This record gives sequence, structure tokens and C-alpha cells, in this order.
Amino acid sequence: MRLPEVSLLLIASLGLSGCVDSLRSQQPPTKWTTGFWFWRGSSIDTTRSSESLDVIFIHVGTISKDDAPYVVRQATSPRQLWHAYAELPDQFPEAREYWLVFRFERQGVPDLPAAAIVAEQVAKLRKTALKEHLNVVGVQLDIDSPTGALPQYVSFLREVRKGLPQGFEISITALLDWFRNGTAIAEVIKEVDEFVPQFYDVADFNNSDGGGAIAAKIDAKRWGPVFNRFGKRFRIGISTFGRARLVPREDPSQPNRVRYVFFRDLTPLDIAANSAFHVQATRSPANELVLSYRVARKTRIGYNDLEAGDTIQFILSTPEAIGAAVGSAKRMRGHLAGVVFFRWPSLNESLPMPPDEALIAAGLTAQDSPKRSSILRMDGGCAAVKCMDLFLENANPFSPQLSRYRIRGSTELEYFLPENNMPIRMVGSSELELSLPPYCGRARMYIGRAVTANPAEFTVEEQ
Repeated sequence: MRLPEVSLLLIASLGLSGCVDSLRSQQPPTKWTTGFWFWRGSSIDTTRSSESLDVIFIHVGTISKDDAPYVVRQATSPRQLWHAYAELPDQFPEAREYWLVFRFERQGVPDLPAAAIVAEQVAKLRKTALKEHLNVVGVQLDIDSPTGALPQYVSFLREVRKGLPQGFEISITALLDWFRNGTAIAEVIKEVDEFVPQFYDVADFNNSDGGGAIAAKIDAKRWGPVFNRFGKRFRIGISTFGRARLVPREDPSQPNRVRYVFFRDLTPLDIAANSAFHVQATRSPANELVLSYRVARKTRIGYNDLEAGDTIQFILSTPEAIGAAVGSAKRMRGHLAGVVFFRWPSLNESLPMPPDEALIAAGLTAQDSPKRSSILRMDGGCAAVKCMDLFLENANPFSPQLSRYRIRGSTELEYFLPENNMPIRMVGSSELELSLPPYCGRARMYIGRAVTANPAEFTVEEQ
């Protein structure tokens, strides 16, 4: 959701006390809410029906500045250099309330002329939402202001407020570093209706190894008093996504030039069967699963040539990590309104945790019975034949052992097209065999397309 920020700093309680008495204007929330960020690229599973969520934060637009020399020369006012294009996605989850999220991709605070442009886009989208009977209650600004630039952020927020419809609220995402001693965070929070501290990506992955973690362990005793001091509603941002990165071997001749490469679509399954790698599984302080595949001999992954000593590392959210994070957040009490999970994945993504799994892990949705593996079918849209995209819903996605599955169709298969690198094969006219190496399962994973002459049902048996 944002670029990695600096490491956590110690909080001094005296630094904020002088400015917060005037902020005690809200009553503590009476209801716990659960929400998700629905980012660009997210998609909903239309085969499933569930109760509406409390809140969805929809990424609708990006604030940007045109720095091209020709445009700068032609601009007659600073406002002409700023843009905030925005639109509602075609599909998004049902929720009782929605927030419109605008992201500023740079490290910094937009200039004041951008504030009016954002407010104009909010007003336009609000009209669209009213026509569609959506309960849009406010705008959220996702701006990674440097801590020293928070006074400028105060002015920007004040300017945005001037252009919003009456009663429309402002929420902001918040970096943990803002809450250290001596910052202008109290003045920032005075200008908003709620804030969402993000407990992930608190280490700089570009310049250090980040401790092999995405999520930050939440200490309610430490952070609860800090956030409640302002007397304003807040939610806690919790990660449910995963990440894959290349950790290059150390070069003694260049100790300060370690550079990390991040992979957008690589999964453990893509490299687990490669004998050039040896895997080690550990846990981060927040209980994420960290899989480190160390290169034993020269090999190639995609466009990357790897040498012995390089490591491909996967950091994955787990049910234990989600459960602990939500439990710790609840202990903050006071003005805490709930949690927001980042993020709602697209259907074919493997590394993020599916929303229903995240809610179960958090103890926010009951699981009726012990989970068993199953096959989810989606119509492939073929005209002349029946084709179905098959997904394995895995009962034990983080198994440290080899997992075997026998998948049976109710009718004969014309043929089966496996997903790339998926270790699955036909073992009969209507049967498939899938063998997943250790740690390579996911709560939901696309396994391939089945083509039949007639409609088919599928069952799966763990062996």
C-alpha cells in the first residue's frame, strides 16, 4: 500500500500531551468494525456469497504531479501541474460503509493546489455513489509524509476539508514514525475524523533486510496509550499479504551495496522443485512464515541469474499472525474502532491470504466445521465445450510435508491444462493427481483448466 518506512522508534509520552486536550471531542466508538483495503487490481469472487463487511476502503484515485519540462513551462498556474484522476471500480465487495481512497505515490506532501482537485473528484464520485445507493461516508488520504513535513500535511488537510461536502469525513493512513516525540502529529490528527496506523512495512526493505518481516508485532500496552491520547477514532492497519524477494549474497568488496529485487508473481511452487535451492522455514516476530530458498549452485529464475549464496525469500501471512495482531489491537480499547486488512487480493493471487480465511483467522467469522480441502469451479467461458477453471481450497496450506491430492471429476475429461509449474497430472480419464512440495500450498490456488464434453462436478481427497 505504501513504500517501506523507517524502523520503529521509541515513543516518549510527554511529547504529545501539550496539544491533545483540545482534541477530546469524539465519544469512544460503540461498535467494533472490520474492513479491507480494496486496491487497484483486487477482484471479487462472484461464486461466493457472504454477509456484508463493515467497511471497505476503495482505492479510487492517485494524486500526481506533472514534472515534464514542457508542461511546467506551459502551465499558467500551479494547479495545472496537479492531477487526481478517480473512478469507482466496476466490482467491489458489499459493505455497510465505504471510504474513497486517494494515494500519493511519492514520498512527500502534495502542494496546496492539489487539495481542491482532490475535493472536486470526491464530490463527483459521491454523486455516482449516491445513484448506486452506496453508503460513502468519507475520503481517506494515503500520503506518506516525511515526519518532518507533517506541518505541511496539516495545511493540506485543512485545504481538502474546505472543498468537501458537509458532513463528509476525512481519514488518513499513518506511519508509526509520526508518533515519536517532538512531531506535529497532534496537529495533523486535529484536522481529521479518524486515523489508521499501519503495522506493516516499518523497516526499510531497500536498505536493510527488514528482519525478514512485513508485519510489525503489535504491542497494545505500548501503542494503546499513544493512539488514545488524541481522543479521536482510530483503526489498526494489519497486513494479510505476502512478498517474494531476492536477497543477494554479501559481497565483501562492496558491503554497503546490497540490492533487493522484488518479484510480483513468483510463488514457492515456482522454485521448490528446483534442486539448486535448499529451503529453510522460520517465523518472523509477528508469526509470519518466512521461507528462505538458498541457492546452492548457479541457476536462473525468470530474467535473473542467481549465484551460489543468493536467497529467494518468501514472507507469508499466517492464521497465527492474523489472530495475534487482531487480539493485540483489541486490547488497545478506548477510541479504537476496529481493524483494516491490507489487502483484498485478486482472484488468481497466491501470496495474499483470502479475505474469508483472514476473517476466520482473526476470530471475526465462525468456521462451522473443521476445514476440509475442496475444489472451487469457475466457468471458463468456452463456447464449443465445457471448460472450468479449478482452484484448490487447501485445508493445510503451510504443511511442512509433501501433500498429495486425488481430484475426481463426475465425467470424463477431454483434456486438462495445468497452471504453469503446477505439479499435477492426469492419472485416469476423470482423475488428476496433485503433489505439493512442503510449504507450497496456499489457502486457495489456481491449479488449471478442465475441459469436458458435459458439465462436471469435482471432488478432492487428501492422500
